[in-house]
Amino acid sequence: MAIDFEAEGLLEGLDEQARKARLGLLEKLADDGVPLEELRTATEENRLPLVPVERVLGGGGKRYSAEDLGELTGLDQEFLERVWRGLGMALAEPDEKVYTEADLEAAKRAKAFQDAGLPEEGILEISRTAARAMANVAATIASVFSEAYLRAGDDEQSLALRYAEASRELTPMLGPVLEHILNVQQLSLIRQAAVDSATLEAGTTPGGQEMSFCFADIVGFTNLGESVAPDELGAVAERLEQMAIEVADPPVRLIKTIGDAAMLASRDNDALIDAALRLVDSADGESYDFQLRIGLARGEAIARAGDWYGRPVNLASRITGIARPGSVLASKEVKDATTGDYRWSFAGGRRIKGVDGDVRLYRVRPPKADDETS
Repeated sequence: MAIDFEAEGLLEGLDEQARKARLGLLEKLADDGVPLEELRTATEENRLPLVPVERVLGGGGKRYSAEDLGELTGLDQEFLERVWRGLGMALAEPDEKVYTEADLEAAKRAKAFQDAGLPEEGILEISRTAARAMANVAATIASVFSEAYLRAGDDEQSLALRYAEASRELTPMLGPVLEHILNVQQLSLIRQAAVDSATLEAGTTPGGQEMSFCFADIVGFTNLGESVAPDELGAVAERLEQMAIEVADPPVRLIKTIGDAAMLASRDNDALIDAALRLVDSADGESYDFQLRIGLARGEAIARAGDWYGRPVNLASRITGIARPGSVLASKEVKDATTGDYRWSFAGGRRIKGVDGDVRLYRVRPPKADDETS
């Protein structure tokens, strides 16, 4: 029986053209099996044109309950729920059929990881880390997607059909692209890894590693936000990320960017110093009216879920807050681990919040050029 969408109140407040477009979209979605309540909610939330895209990305209709997935894969129900939570998925009642064919395949992969010998906590850590990373990727794709396919004068039906068609064509391409990026990143990490005799004897990787860390932040970013438009402020933060990517040549890695700050790390102390000096120098040459200040520290830290934790991480961040605009300030451990011909000047001892004892700090500059030493 056809739904009377006008009687349901889903066509209110629309002119003739917009009303016709929405009615066509509602009828098509209803014919495709979208429940009335879901259509009502999407209309109230102004996301009706996105429902076709949701169906493309959803991996088919909802066919399985959590109990079904457990029976079909052999996964423990509690572990499966923890995986879904790690991926950011909403949980349903055990017998409620809310999972798709794609969800079933994901559950089978989790079981395959388990059968291959990966510990449950390790699988959960991978799930949580991947979800955080993919959330940023998805947000970027959505932004680019909207800019590329939204047209002036669109109605809901034309926009929905265009979005859905583009999703059907482009989504299958994203999987291989993301897989390639993952392989590139894994290869980069493997090339920097080391397995020494102690690791072989213990049968486990060491908890901590000797690393150097760099934090760079934009001087006066908060004040800048009061004087420029949001898109200009976003452009400044985006440029910092681009600059950090450009200097993060292996063995230096860009760990993360957080608005007005970037974090880099490397086992190779001199390589990280070079990256920091290049970064502060490139900022000085930018057309944007901003400078960077950079802090470096070295010591034992531990890696978890793509991030790093430990005293040198905290110290590098604190030193950044002390550094002068346009300078690179380093701890004594960084200076002592250096083999390159850098220029160092003592910047004094400081009491730093959250760090025991005085911290001896040094400003580092590039080696003198040949014409400066002649």
